Amino acid sequence: RSVAGPARYMAARQQGAKRRKAEEKVDIGQLQFGEDFENAEAMLNAEVKMIIDKINASNQLEYDDLSEVMQNSYTYVQTFGKFRDADSITLCKAELMEMGLSSFEAASLGNLMPANADEAKRLITSLAKYDDGEIEAFCNVVQRYKEA
Repeated sequence: RSVAGPARYMAARQQGAKRRKAEEKVDIGQLQFGEDFENAEAMLNAEVKMIIDKINASNQLEYDDLSEVMQNSYTYVQTFGKFRDADSITLCKAELMEMGLSSFEAASLGNLMPANADEAKRLITSLAKYDDGEIEAFCNVVQRYKEA
């Protein structure tokens, strides 16, 4: 049996997958993230930090026990995940989503913490469908829950 047969089959299969991916519509401004992220839930940096903290606590790990990637990730979310506590994270995201934002938009606002509507629209293009007053209200929600 020739190895070329299975290799050719795999190459053709990968080419078909690439073609499907190329045809897939991805437009973050329109909240179209592609098939891979269809049912994904966007997370705040502070949520990621809580998850890493729980994993470390349950495994009784110290910072030095983490892989380099986990250490870098943890440092990043610790630096940019600026919320008072776990309740603040949950309440902020829930309130933003109740106001009509997608999980991506809510997480983006919570992660980027824009000071005003103009900054928010420049950072998160999908917010263009809201008027400045609504976007200011979103920013105010984030400011209310963020770490003092």
